[in-house]
Amino acid sequence: MKSYELQELVSVLNGNVLSKFQTTFKGVGTDSRKNLTGQLFIALKGEAFDAHQFLVQAVQSGATAVLVQEVPAHQKAVLDQVTVIQVKDTLKALQDLSYWVRKQMKAKVLALTGSNGKTSTKEFTAQILSGYKIICYNQGSFNNHWGVPFSLLSLDTVHETAIIEMGMNHPGELTSLVKIADPDAVVCTMVGRAHMEFFGTQEKIAEAKQEIYLASHPKSIAIFNLDDPYTKKMYQQTLKTQPTRPILTFSEKEKADVQLELTEANFDGLKVKGFIKGHSGDTFIPVFGKHNITNLLAATTLAIAAGLTSEQIWKGLKNCKSHWGRNQKVKLKSGALALFDAYNSNPDSMEALLDNIESLKVKGRKIGVFGQMKELGSQSQYFHQLIGIKVGNVNFSKVFFYGDDFESFQNGIKESGFKGEVFIQKDFTDELAKKLKASLQADDLVVFKASRGPRLERMLLACDPLDFSLDKS
Repeated sequence: MKSYELQELVSVLNGNVLSKFQTTFKGVGTDSRKNLTGQLFIALKGEAFDAHQFLVQAVQSGATAVLVQEVPAHQKAVLDQVTVIQVKDTLKALQDLSYWVRKQMKAKVLALTGSNGKTSTKEFTAQILSGYKIICYNQGSFNNHWGVPFSLLSLDTVHETAIIEMGMNHPGELTSLVKIADPDAVVCTMVGRAHMEFFGTQEKIAEAKQEIYLASHPKSIAIFNLDDPYTKKMYQQTLKTQPTRPILTFSEKEKADVQLELTEANFDGLKVKGFIKGHSGDTFIPVFGKHNITNLLAATTLAIAAGLTSEQIWKGLKNCKSHWGRNQKVKLKSGALALFDAYNSNPDSMEALLDNIESLKVKGRKIGVFGQMKELGSQSQYFHQLIGIKVGNVNFSKVFFYGDDFESFQNGIKESGFKGEVFIQKDFTDELAKKLKASLQADDLVVFKASRGPRLERMLLACDPLDFSLDKS
């Protein structure tokens, strides 16, 4: 954990010292409920919270300095206890500090975004690199205007590579994140229909995603997916506007720097063959879902940008595995198997999962458990009806659903002519979960898919999972 000197903090952040006690701080924190021993507490201020109201609690948790915009009257006691630094905007200060730390470190920074699969791509990249590089990467979906800075603040002198996931839900956000991280390589894995609520069209989403290329340094490596029409267009534009920029490409179908072909897909994983920088090979990757091939292709290409050899990457691909809530395989007490994919959901990821499940052979029955897809705006009802139709055309024996657009999903199921049992309602109830548990038989496959909002893990926990935890680390 990096140490900070008071004088350098004041200089970097253009701060004003209101009180001075300790002058060296080890690490930073923003949650007054956690152990902050020896740390600098940054009082962030958002729409729903204001950490300035918890300065005294931060000191009680061990903080030896606080960074503030102001000190509220009922928090004045901190001025007599710890070092207090004042800045105009604590969020801007957090971002400035993270950029300064990033520039102090030797680590090569890899930045990635994408409508679907960016967290999986980040995890796969880390798993490929971990045997060869000392890496730093953001946990979970720590990918926004404060998550990215905190990921960069985790950098230390020993790290050789940092993998930074970047999310966005409005224009200009990626530009800001790229300016903070100043990455050495960038990629947009694909452009889908996530965040339609904020953009309205897929073309607008593509424009926002392209910021990761436009805002990054022209000498940074630009990585492109040639199989996605939107990212392929970005590639073609980059060739015209930045002909000297270093570029890497990946594809399932076209000749590219990384070309992997899926030869077999089953519940245990994927078999692939192809070329990595001209070196042929084949391997088995213990990751469910043929839609993950795009994420694996992107991770492989990022590994090239990080300096790994083709031979190292072929070996590293075997280490890839699914993370919490993303195509996670779980054994149930009943003898059934669960596929828990409820960390995120949108029409594209839902369709990809259903495509996988439809072609999957299982001994028992297939049961679908679904929940609301978030951030679809005015098109939410349309997409839930569309997904209802698609779910109804998959060979499920039973279907469960809860969420605000339950009526639209139900209309879709009816339109499909689905003949199995359906349990559809607006909100989660214990009764719904008990019905699911009671219906399970050995060798059944139970598929869970939703956005985080519905907390679909409540349905899974009711089914007595044998190897599942709420811990997402």
